[in-house]
Amino acid sequence: RQFATLQQAPGVNAINRENQARYITVSATTAEGYNTSLLARQVEDKLADYELPEGVDVTIEGESATIGDAMHDLVLMILLAVVFIYLIMVAQFQSLLSPFIVMFTMPLAFTGGLLALLIAGESLSVIAMLGFLVLAGVVVNNGIVFVDYANQLRLEGMEKREALVQTGRDRIRPILMTALTTILAMVTLVFSTDASAAMSRPLALVTIGGLSYATLLTLIVVPVLYDLLFRRELKNIDVGED
Repeated sequence: RQFATLQQAPGVNAINRENQARYITVSATTAEGYNTSLLARQVEDKLADYELPEGVDVTIEGESATIGDAMHDLVLMILLAVVFIYLIMVAQFQSLLSPFIVMFTMPLAFTGGLLALLIAGESLSVIAMLGFLVLAGVVVNNGIVFVDYANQLRLEGMEKREALVQTGRDRIRPILMTALTTILAMVTLVFSTDASAAMSRPLALVTIGGLSYATLLTLIVVPVLYDLLFRRELKNIDVGED
């Protein structure tokens, strides 16, 4: 009584500190039908217009931060995959130009994948980004088949445009069959009602949309680029026993 007055009042059970600074965690769960990443962006926009008291900072953590880190890593993985695929094709074709033409199938595939997500009403998630990673390695197969066969015909003495037309006629069946086998395998994931299949649906949509779009335009874009970029005649070089 001589130095304090006792009274009951609300108080915190514990005081948390990180790096010698006090912090408090405010948790929330995303309601069904909403996207966590999109909600996090809306919260960040709200906080940007809010004047915080002096000495107070706000950071968004949890699932949204984890998803952001995963998306960043997947983008780097896709870029690294593109570089490796190009280097492998350079070694295969012994040329810098032929792989460059084949690489134009990737933007077509990525565009088709984004269109498939848009049509289906799906968001760009981590699973969808895995679909783009799969596309990076699969979609170049059609371009490799086309360019390699066109080079073979030209080495046999066929004129460039005639070789492109003949390649389109001879290779349209294997190109379509290669794409259809993957597309039909992924269709089951798109229309399945199983819970695990629902999680993989964005990956299947990206793969189906990307392969379908890229396969159709490969037969148009790749021959046009080949005709525009290949100016020199191909020649067989006999290196003997070397």
